Amino acid sequence: MNKKQEQQILDYYSITDKYIHSKTHSNAHQSVFTKERDKYQWLVLEQKSQCEVEVRQTDSHGTITARDNYELTRNFPKCVGVERLCEGANIQIPFNADEINLIYQFGEQSKAETCASLSAILPQVKDSGTKQIVTDTLKKLNALSEEMCAELTATTKRRKLTERDQSIKTRLAKAKEQAKQPTVAERKQHRTHSKGKGDMEL
Repeated sequence: MNKKQEQQILDYYSITDKYIHSKTHSNAHQSVFTKERDKYQWLVLEQKSQCEVEVRQTDSHGTITARDNYELTRNFPKCVGVERLCEGANIQIPFNADEINLIYQFGEQSKAETCASLSAILPQVKDSGTKQIVTDTLKKLNALSEEMCAELTATTKRRKLTERDQSIKTRLAKAKEQAKQPTVAERKQHRTHSKGKGDMEL
């Protein structure tokens, strides 16, 4: 994980108070960040392998409240796993890609507003599979605390918007590169023109 990748991930979680790098607790395998107002609230970026990073958030008591996994593909961190602490129980609730997409699309500032948005679309959903995804997402969000739900929504939106922008930039760069490449017809014309010039000089 290079510094750019590290900063990219850090930006997803710096919602209110910004995280500050802790030299004391960081080492070769993990980068630890703390908040200025709360030295015990950590964000840990642990390198699991060359292409895998686990991100953990802890509360002021040191309890892990969030655990997300990233793949480092083409120098850009891609989130592949999301877990949040269940309210009132020391268990992590996993959210799959479909559920995260719903939170991105319908997430609001408060837990009540997000759940209301998802509940509103339920009667309109005809596909049973999609209806089940919405129902499961609602159930999981209701198991989170107000604060945890707000953090999950904010982090998801930040990450998804960044991924979208990065995807657009990548596609534009690719299109720009392709535009620079001569077409087959242009290459043939260039070869014919060069050959003609050579004949004239001889």
